[in-house]
Amino acid sequence: MQELWSDDPKVVGEEIIRIVGQRIPVTLFQKGLNPQKLTPSEIFTKETGPLLLFTKNAPFQAPKDPCLLLYQRQNQPMRGFHATPVLETTGELGVRFPTSIIIIQRRKHPRYATSPRSVATFTRKASQYLNHGIIKNISIEGARVVGKFSQHIQKGDKLSPLSMTLRLKFGDFEEKATAPEAIVRQVIEIDQETREFGLQFTLKGTDRENLERYLAICSIENSPPNAT
Repeated sequence: MQELWSDDPKVVGEEIIRIVGQRIPVTLFQKGLNPQKLTPSEIFTKETGPLLLFTKNAPFQAPKDPCLLLYQRQNQPMRGFHATPVLETTGELGVRFPTSIIIIQRRKHPRYATSPRSVATFTRKASQYLNHGIIKNISIEGARVVGKFSQHIQKGDKLSPLSMTLRLKFGDFEEKATAPEAIVRQVIEIDQETREFGLQFTLKGTDRENLERYLAICSIENSPPNAT
């Protein structure tokens, strides 16, 4: 859910100066298109008003329509602002200085369906057999995975580590997150070979930030058009 964080020019200006000064990574998101990662580089003034300039992390052509730019300061909720690209080169992108900033608020532990291309690998603790599976859905504290998993894994077992590659329904954007340990909370036998696990885990640091960013984008991807 998107909520207004501030439309006070002073507060917005200080926040933008902060993300530029700290080079906080920004994700350009437009529903239905592949998100792109940017690095804020500078603020400069033109006759039409101040512009916020970004360095592209990889080459791409910016959308002509309004888009959403998301960022996350350490230990803070995801924030962002709507903008329309007005300046573009091969390596840079400029947008008009934002007039307001939104905050992405999620329910306590919402669960989102993932792309079928989202995958997980893990081993049962003290085992060397590597299991591969597809992530069906995920939240900040757990995931549901399905695959031809070892029959030795049972409810209550610990998996270590759980490595996840999370992809969206559109494009090749992905986030990676690794849980040092996950607990099998539910086991469903789909057929003689295929099993489904409900997993619980706790992420910290960069891994948690990556998952939070992925979930924030999922919340927008699943929101109704023009939802605010």
